[in-house]
Amino acid sequence: MNSRYSVLIAGGGPVGWACALAARAALGREQRIAVVERQSSNAVPTSGPLSARVYTVAAGNLTWLKHQGVEFDEGRMAAVSGIVVHGRDGRESLHVCADDAGCAELANVVEHEALTSAIAARAQALGVTLITGDCVGLHREGDGVLAELSDRRLLGTQLLIAADGVRSAVREAAGMRAAQHAYPQSGVVANFACATAHRGVARQWFLPDGSILALLPIAALSGDAAHGAVSMVWSLPHARAKALSALEPVALLASVNAVSAPAVRVLQVTSPAQSFPLSVLRLADPVAGRVLAVGDAAHAMHPLAGQGVNVGLADARCLHSVWQCALQVGADAGHPLLTGRYRRERYGPTFAMQFATDALMRLYNRLDHPVLMAAGDAGMRLFGRLPAFRRTLSTAAIHHAL
Repeated sequence: MNSRYSVLIAGGGPVGWACALAARAALGREQRIAVVERQSSNAVPTSGPLSARVYTVAAGNLTWLKHQGVEFDEGRMAAVSGIVVHGRDGRESLHVCADDAGCAELANVVEHEALTSAIAARAQALGVTLITGDCVGLHREGDGVLAELSDRRLLGTQLLIAADGVRSAVREAAGMRAAQHAYPQSGVVANFACATAHRGVARQWFLPDGSILALLPIAALSGDAAHGAVSMVWSLPHARAKALSALEPVALLASVNAVSAPAVRVLQVTSPAQSFPLSVLRLADPVAGRVLAVGDAAHAMHPLAGQGVNVGLADARCLHSVWQCALQVGADAGHPLLTGRYRRERYGPTFAMQFATDALMRLYNRLDHPVLMAAGDAGMRLFGRLPAFRRTLSTAAIHHAL
């Protein structure tokens, strides 16, 4: 056996590194923390367009990360100060502003590489070890776990965290029961330059055909202040998503403008369209002895509300709180009392978030019940007129997710 760790995280995405940072901050420098990741680097380009893989990080999660010492490149981030939802008729159904909660912003849109590298840099600066490889198997021993890497290395740990995504090999090796349902949709992402500045407003269209288009504000790296930039996430049936991804730039621009104009008019494709299948995944239990699942490995969900990474970061924040208790009672990082507390604190909120996004997606895809879909539009428009309702939504967006 090569090494033994207090906490070993499989998966070096933003959630995995956030868990490593939480472990280091809560457990202290004397504990050995490591992240196992296939790629040794998530370098951020110093120039050129942003990648199309972006996250809408809620203000509460961003504040927590900054409190842990994470430093972000503000030039590759865009603040979200408002959310506008358009119903099937194209009209605004809901407009939520940061002002409703008395704050400057609800969230920030950050590209994958910038978010991951910033958290990883801080964690490694504090002594977290990066191990290049893949976790392919595990063996439980008395007070810990042996993790096997693809090159046959064995790593011992008091707690093994599965942060390796929706197809988690660690989750499968641990025997965690996962219920996964594939949506009849794929998500298409791309970035665009716009005719006018986005003014920090994220927009979403629930369309008559059941598809959902979101345009999120992103940083305009060209330095042209007269033009804004947006990142698209368009959920469509698989065949249409494939066709949209294959369009030439002019045709892609026309397809987006047919929905978004005049509110947003896109002028240029700055990153090519890519598609990916959508699904929801639920675990009966995120804890299996001294193995614990976080992020998409535990609770993948539809991207219509930008919840995924925020729920994963909330997992890390919960672990931070749980591990602080470990120091008080002298327990190790994977003690059953601590993982049991994590289970109790995270299962309810995670299930509620998944249920809400899944129900909303299904409501707006009831093409066989147009009256029901129209009722959803009318209800959203009615509640959107109530200051108390907008205040509740804006506060939730700040502290949890967009």
